Amino acid sequence: MEWIFLTSLMLLVGHIVWYSWRYGITPTPTGCKVKKALFEILPPSLRGNIIELGSGWGTLAFALAHYFPACQVWAYEISPIPYFVSRCIQKWKHAPHLHFSRQDFFQVSLHNASLVVCYLYPGAMQRLKTKFEQELAPGTYVLSHTFAIPGWMPIHCVKASDLYQTPIYLYQI
Repeated sequence: MEWIFLTSLMLLVGHIVWYSWRYGITPTPTGCKVKKALFEILPPSLRGNIIELGSGWGTLAFALAHYFPACQVWAYEISPIPYFVSRCIQKWKHAPHLHFSRQDFFQVSLHNASLVVCYLYPGAMQRLKTKFEQELAPGTYVLSHTFAIPGWMPIHCVKASDLYQTPIYLYQI
């Protein structure tokens, strides 16, 4: 019985490691102090669609859905295990306006977004810059924490009060 548990655990961890290696980033939750800082710079009157690119375990997606109950929140994650965990948690949390999708966010249309949120890595931010410039409408907000969009000037930049002084960038198209 113990070997079944250990084998299952190793398969789960191996799966997460493979997807992390394949896509260049691990599913890392956004810390509480970072969430607090990012909500302080987001416009509270935001309406429309919020899209989170790379939602991982869903911690930020749930916070966005709670903070913006009038918005539809679309959270995209390619790695199956964090996606599955997010969907399981969603069954216990009442958030009918939160939608998780297991999909490559580079294949998702961003045309109807009011806000795009991401916590990715420099290579993805470089690729997303082009996608943002092609698909986002004027006035759309883009919020990124930890990694800036190369060549863009944020309208707000703050540092969270966490151990790493995590930078948070808010842009507007």
